[in-house]
Amino acid sequence: MLEKRISYDHSITENGNIQVRQVTEYLKDGKVTDKKYSNPYTPKDVQNMAGFDDRSKEIVAVIIDPKIKAEFAIETEANRTQDGDIVEIISHDRVIDEDGKIAVRRITRIFDEGKEVSKKYHRSWIMSGDDPKNNDVISKALAKKLHTPKVVAAYKTTLAEVVKI
Repeated sequence: MLEKRISYDHSITENGNIQVRQVTEYLKDGKVTDKKYSNPYTPKDVQNMAGFDDRSKEIVAVIIDPKIKAEFAIETEANRTQDGDIVEIISHDRVIDEDGKIAVRRITRIFDEGKEVSKKYHRSWIMSGDDPKNNDVISKALAKKLHTPKVVAAYKTTLAEVVKI
């Protein structure tokens, strides 16, 4: 039996915008034989998420929350250091897996007289059930929203099964 299953991958840009990528899986007898990914796109109107999956709507609810937006603006300014013509800017982007894992990429850029002279990355993850307290504002808010007791329990069950193997 041939089937087609559609799901969505989600990420949050450095500027705090959602990006959605449609994933189309083709299955034969219940097994995935191929996957196709659309180009990532940002919804035109995040105030109207009709037609998007529930996860997209949950993520948008976090990033458009006025409190989170205000904290993000404060954090963005605090992550900018300037000494004369040299400027360091730290930002983050994130990818959210189906199991709730949030991959956080910290991006540190150095500019000299307006020209980028250095760009470095540091990756970390917030697993379902982890305490996100040492992360950036948006990552913490996403973990709080997405890591429900049900998601944490499912993650722990999956982890226990993997350990048995």
